[in-house]
Amino acid sequence: MAGSSSSSNSNNMIFIDGEASAQLQELARFLGELKKVESVDEYVSQNNTARALVAESVGGVLAKAPEDKLEAVYNQLFGIVAESKDELKLESVAGEIAQDVAANAESGAGGLRVLNNLYNILVGENTKELGSARAVVFEAMVALATRTQLLGMTIVPLVGRLPAMFGEWGISANDRVRVLMDVRKALDAAQLGSEAYETELVLLDVVGASSSSSPSSASQSSAAAAEVAASAIVRFANLSAVCDLDALASLGSVQELSKNGGLGDAGKLLDALLSSDFKQWRGFAEANSEMLQRLGVDASKASDKMRLLTVASLAAENLGRDVPFGTVAQAIEVDEDDVEMWIIDVIRSGLIQGKMNQVTRTVLPTRTTYRQFGADQWKALGERLDQWKQSLEQLQPVIANAKLVAQQQAMQMAGQARVTIKD
Repeated sequence: MAGSSSSSNSNNMIFIDGEASAQLQELARFLGELKKVESVDEYVSQNNTARALVAESVGGVLAKAPEDKLEAVYNQLFGIVAESKDELKLESVAGEIAQDVAANAESGAGGLRVLNNLYNILVGENTKELGSARAVVFEAMVALATRTQLLGMTIVPLVGRLPAMFGEWGISANDRVRVLMDVRKALDAAQLGSEAYETELVLLDVVGASSSSSPSSASQSSAAAAEVAASAIVRFANLSAVCDLDALASLGSVQELSKNGGLGDAGKLLDALLSSDFKQWRGFAEANSEMLQRLGVDASKASDKMRLLTVASLAAENLGRDVPFGTVAQAIEVDEDDVEMWIIDVIRSGLIQGKMNQVTRTVLPTRTTYRQFGADQWKALGERLDQWKQSLEQLQPVIANAKLVAQQQAMQMAGQARVTIKD
């Protein structure tokens, strides 16, 4: 049905064939056939405006179009509304259309293409109204992707871009939190725990930025921030694929909640994750088993996480020096024969880089990630830089002497290679 002569909205365009009146009649006829009305001609004559076509298309009518025609007929509808003479704005009906597609489209991929097209043509001068409409369309995308199990391929790659998209939409801090909470809920429903955790980090960052720029919104989002922060802390303990604790602990909203006691028992868990080695963690876990169970912490997974973090801390203390397997085994309370597998897991997680020597049964850490980079870590880094500076200063006389020797040898060789040509 859709072809090429254009109907446009700003820089993004929907292309359709024919005059507006012909397009109205063609889409009305298509809707009449979908609804199986008794007289299609009469139906077309009664529904000859863009507003009427929008009203007739929702309720699961146009969304149930065959997949091979779904995108085309919606593009035709968008073009008709954009060029309508009855002052019907696309942004004013975008939410109704998007929600209907999300609820009724039988093809997830086809429905998402429709919503993506709608999102992209919602541009213009009325930034606030268009931004709100785009937010609603995005939420419809989340709903449809959730219903059709396409979240991982469609919405997850956009999570990191959401703060920038919020700025484009111009929506309030509370609306930003609501959108992210909806995304997290959808990811949880799809059992995408790591992705839900990343969404929580974005949400906590957004809350922190909103609180600093608009103190009036801080109290409204503080309760949501406390719940999300507590959830993120527990997820970190439970998720084997997530090991960068500083990404969570360094967030301003988390630090503020921790300072004010707003994290409750989750704050105690965060402190233990930040400061404990494995032996200290084991004591903490035994003394607070009921609390950890209440929070939803998986004791076995959390213990494995603490072993990884303990090895990373041990590597940080011995950067550039060989660490015996026996030292690692003692630190994480495992058999020495199992140390190699634990080191492989730590390297795979990205916490450290290094080389193992199976002959000497040692590991040489060359890079490490700190759980939290604070004053102590800055002090240690400064001391290490001072050591490197001293080493370089000690090398300077050696380098200067080697340079002098090389110059003298070059002069001697030049004298020996002298050539005399006689006439």
